Order: sequence, then C-alpha cells, then structure tokens
Amino acid sequence: MGIRLILSLSVFLLSVEFAFCQFVNHHNPLFQPNIPRPLQGTTYTDIKFGTYITRITDARAIGIPGIIPNYSKRQAWNKDESLMLLQTGSGIFRLYNGTNYQFVCELTGVEGEDVFWHPVNVSTIIYNPGNALYSCNVNTNQSTLIKEFSNYLWANTRGEGNLSNDGRYYAFVGRYTDTTFNAIHVYDFQTNSIISSMNLPSNLADFDWVSISPSGNYVVVDYADEVTGRYHGVEVYSRNLNFIWQKPLGAGHSDLGIDVNGDDILVMDIYNSDSNKVFFKKFKLSTGQETVLLSTSQLFYDHISCRNELRKDWCFVSTFDNPGRLTHDSIGWLSFEDEVFALKLDGSKQVQRIAHHHSRRFSPITPDPDNSVYWAEPHATVSRIGNRILWGSNWNYRVDLDSSVDSYVCSFSHFIGINSINENVPEKFVLLQNYPNPFNPNTIIRYQLPVTNFVTMKVYDALGKEIKTLVNEKLQPGTHEVTFDGSNLPSGIYLYQLSAEDFIETKRMIMIK
Repeated sequence: MGIRLILSLSVFLLSVEFAFCQFVNHHNPLFQPNIPRPLQGTTYTDIKFGTYITRITDARAIGIPGIIPNYSKRQAWNKDESLMLLQTGSGIFRLYNGTNYQFVCELTGVEGEDVFWHPVNVSTIIYNPGNALYSCNVNTNQSTLIKEFSNYLWANTRGEGNLSNDGRYYAFVGRYTDTTFNAIHVYDFQTNSIISSMNLPSNLADFDWVSISPSGNYVVVDYADEVTGRYHGVEVYSRNLNFIWQKPLGAGHSDLGIDVNGDDILVMDIYNSDSNKVFFKKFKLSTGQETVLLSTSQLFYDHISCRNELRKDWCFVSTFDNPGRLTHDSIGWLSFEDEVFALKLDGSKQVQRIAHHHSRRFSPITPDPDNSVYWAEPHATVSRIGNRILWGSNWNYRVDLDSSVDSYVCSFSHFIGINSINENVPEKFVLLQNYPNPFNPNTIIRYQLPVTNFVTMKVYDALGKEIKTLVNEKLQPGTHEVTFDGSNLPSGIYLYQLSAEDFIETKRMIMIK
C-alpha cells in the first residue's frame, strides 16, 4: 500500500512538472500566495507559474541597505552572461557570478547615474560619475578615463539610457546645474568625439531621460510632459539630431529595443483618463507608428525591460501596487498584479506569465513615495538570452526597511520553446547576407551559432585588405548581429568573413554613397 502511494505521488509530481513546461498565457487574475521568504541560495518552484526562483542575496545579514538590480532598462548580465552586476541601496556596485550567483567583489570607484556593461566587451563596465566617461576592467578592478565633457558639471542620460548595441554611440544631456538642461550630444567612442549636438530651449521645464537607440541610428528624449509641440512629450531624432517625430506621451516607464522585424522601438506605458486604464504601446522609431500591446489596471505601476537580445518578439513587464492600493486580498486581486510577465510585441496581446515577485513598496505603513523604500519596486530586468529575469523584492517583510530588499533570479529555461529561443537557428554555423544591401553608410550583419564558440568577424576591401574587426569574442548559441559603419570609407564592394571553429565563410556587400 505504501509503495503504491509513493508511486502514485511520483506520477502526480511528474505530471505537475510536465504541465509546468508551458507558460500560463491567459489574462485571468492569479492571486499571489503567501509563502515563506526563501533562504539565500535556495531555489523554489513558483506554485502558480512553474518557474524556478532563486534568492541570491541577503542584505540584512551583512548590514547592507538592500542589494538590487540597477534598473529594468539596464542589463544586469554581461555579454556572455558569465557575470552579473548588482548594486546596494547606497550606490555601491557588486559583481556576482552570472551562473551560480556567488558574490565576486565590490567594484571600487564605479558610480554615477550611468553604469552599464559594455555591450560587446565581456569584462568592461562603462560608467559616468559626473561629466566624464570611464571604463572599468572587472578582472583587474582598474578604471580608465575615456572622455571628459569639461563644459558641463553633469553629462549623462539621467540614469535611463544605454549605449548602442555595438558599443559605439552614447547620447547624453549636458547640464551646468541640476535643474538646467543645456544641450543634447551624441558621442562616438570609435572617433573619441562628439559627432552631433542640439541646444535645448532656455525655458525647458521638464526633462526625464535621453538615449541612443540600440542600432545607434536614433536618439530618443522623454521631456516628461503631455504637451504637443517641440521639446515636449517624447521626441525622436536621427543620430545627427535631426527631428523625426513627437508625441505627447508623458513620463511613463519605458525601454528601447529592437523587435523581430529589426526595427528600433520604444515600448511605453501610457495612462488613458477616459478608460482609466494603463496601455502598453510599441512605437516604431523610424516613423512613430504605434501598436497597442495590452491594457491593465491603473491601480498598479510597472517597469518595462527590452534587454533581451535573442527573444526579440517579446518585452518584459513587472507590476507593483501604487499608493492607491495599499492593501489587497484574494477576492479583489487583479490580472497581472504584482507580477512579472512577457508581453508579445506584435499587438496580439499574447503573454507569458512568469512569477509573482512578492515585493511591496506602498502599504499602510509606507503609504507614499516620501515614506517608503524605493528599491522595493521590483525593477525586473531580463537576461540577454531571454530565459532568466532578475528583480528586487522585500518579500512583504519589514517593508519599511531598505535592508529587507534582496535580489531574486527566475529561470524559465525549462519551458517549451525557450532553449530553442530562435527557431531559425540551424544545427550548423550560418553567415547571413547583410541588410540593407546595398547600404549607406550602415548595414547589419547577422550570423547563427549552434554552440558556444569563439567568433571572429572581419571586413575587407575588394583587394583583400583588412578594414575592421567587428567581432572577436566568445559567444553563446543563437542568432547574433553586428552593425558595420562605413561612414569613413568610399563607395565600393566590401567582404565580411565569419570564423568559428573550423567554419569560415565570406560574403560580399556593396556600399553606395
């Protein structure tokens, strides 16, 4: 009888595990269960979603005011996901192993509003503590000055921008004082120079953030108001800072990404007073074309992450109750409340629901922004591959203390379709034709890797003279892309060559100016 019971239980557990190989994708409310806070280093299965969640820090045990991801718009993992960057509530950056989540070291001197992994170099962090860019080699913990913008007291993105995906371009706003915004600039790491500038109106009242787009072709500014007209709402410019379009979108949470069509996009939450709902919308940067992705209750806020580079058909959202909802219960629980989920970017309203984050910023004892812990917002940020997501949580425990907030990683790599994130990746190395072709002056080169490998990609002229090395690093399986900029080269035929293991392939591309 006992053996029969054990076998029945085993079959039941296996059937549960099998059922959890697929995402929850309906839009019905799923109440967050009250479960004990996990111990540091332990992993548990989310009972509503079947994902694996690991608590990786214990800030209170070591007397630190919280250990959290930097922000949803900032990538926590380096290029090959071997390392992870977290920060304390006091602004100290800490390095962790990207696989087993063990603490590595504190990074001396790395500080500022702009701190991010270099998108190509696995051992480099770029940071800006005031008006100068620095690089930090995390292997040696040594920093090097890249460029000082001495005309300004501050010169940064205001904490929400990133580099272009090739690590070449950086858009920033220059300020003489904390409340005066003077000009926007685009800096080119390759030429070590500012390549475009735009003065801002002297009466500018609001300014939230600025960033170069992932491709490096666009600059986006959120002026943080809902006014129609220049230097208001959200504006998009070319890399040369020529105006393209404007929309009165306000100061919603957002992120920039590249969708499955290869378009630079902005994903943003926008409150609509007529419906009293929050709408997630995608905006194509080249034209301003918008796509409605989903609507949710106005009783919670959210953060958006488009840091996934391979699962380009999704963005990732983390929600949390706002000051209008200080308490909640299972009866009145709302769809997507206190939740982390993926949202498809095609307007189909498809979701892949991932986990409850168990964090609470606003409560009866922490009722407003001035009397609550900011880091209790989850700020969920997705990995580059798109099979893990990281957030901060106080687990509803001592919500008035910053030391209650720790970092949690959720893995869903065991779900159907995640290990073959890009279904077009074949079982061999593939070098794809660049696009556009012909081009002027930029083109994107894509290639596919079946296994982790050291990859080199070089560009040659028609006579076989080497022009540039585009890639020279160890990369994980999947589809990768790199941008070639021929701004300083004449029109003509160029060759690009991919080398990995015993695989070597060369293709031709044409630049016409």
